[in-house]
Amino acid sequence: MKIAIVVDAFNGANGGTVTTMRLVEGLKKRGHRFNIVATESVEEEGFYRVKGFMVPGGKESQASMGFMLGIPQKDVLRRAFADVDLVQIQMPFYLGYGAAKLAKRMDKKVMGAFHVQPQNILSGMGMDSKILESVMHRLFNFLLFNRVPLVQCPSQFAADMLREHGCRSILRVVSNGIPEKYTAQQCERPAFFGDSLVLMNVGRHAGEKRQSLLIEGVKRSQYADKILLMLCGKGEMTDTLVRLGNGLPNKPLIRYVSDEEKLLYLNTADLYVHGSIVELESLSCLEAIGCGLPCLIGDSRYSAASQFALDKRFVFRKDDADDLAKKIDYWYEHRDELRASRAKVLETAEPYRFERCLDRMEEIYRELGRETLSDEPVLEPDAA
Repeated sequence: MKIAIVVDAFNGANGGTVTTMRLVEGLKKRGHRFNIVATESVEEEGFYRVKGFMVPGGKESQASMGFMLGIPQKDVLRRAFADVDLVQIQMPFYLGYGAAKLAKRMDKKVMGAFHVQPQNILSGMGMDSKILESVMHRLFNFLLFNRVPLVQCPSQFAADMLREHGCRSILRVVSNGIPEKYTAQQCERPAFFGDSLVLMNVGRHAGEKRQSLLIEGVKRSQYADKILLMLCGKGEMTDTLVRLGNGLPNKPLIRYVSDEEKLLYLNTADLYVHGSIVELESLSCLEAIGCGLPCLIGDSRYSAASQFALDKRFVFRKDDADDLAKKIDYWYEHRDELRASRAKVLETAEPYRFERCLDRMEEIYRELGRETLSDEPVLEPDAA
């Protein structure tokens, strides 16, 4: 099958673009071919560039991610769609709106995907408004979600959110999946870990990711001098996090790490700690459980990530540094049990393995190829 992927940036700028790149790479190995429509791309073959722009008030955040919103240039879209069997639109923005309209006029099969929620944008702009949140849900429905017959959602949480806010399209739950390389491996624990309880977090350094909360939680732990915190990533808040981290008894690791380093740390750290308040699934938690690393996760009502917690002992109250510190203290005092939990974590990771998710995506493509779609109930995540 030949598929046109429409995504504002195809360069790993954020979780949605990383997910898209992984999907394309995985399906290419299965023989599918792609045209990519974006403002920027790591691909050259089959890449159709459209002009981009930045939103006033969000330029700093967009620039730090290397993410531009696309303009739906009809001539570019027509060329990209001319020889494809399916158009898949990844973002509910201006580019997606124009792409959906033109794909229908060209009588192409078309579907959408849910990779960005209003809270991603509002948090990036430092705003918290129920009114704006509601307005943006309606806007996203108008631009994309109610303009296509089917939307792929990465979690049941995501599907429920779309339905609750007026999406009328058929919803299919398919996890973004755990890439093949994120598996449990026998690795020698790095010497600089020492005897510390090693807490790990991976992701862009940004306000909504709440890495500053993790620093504060460690600082309030009664075992702070026996804990090593690693905040692997970079972003607009890196310098602030380094400054805050200087107040910890043990100097934290706060920097971008290579894929090789990340795999080593995921296989040798003691606990993955995730405080992000906005997640439709959480790629970083998927990677962690893929390696068997238990996750301690904040219970934000805008985040699906707590689905990866083994039980209530692995959940802390959103934005509550004291509760986080209590959970950290508990796991410091139960390190043997924490190590033993890795087997259970790996067991829960199996439904999210990447090849199983690709199987499900191919089922959706075949479904779209039929004349009529069945409005069956949305699937639970473990059906992926």
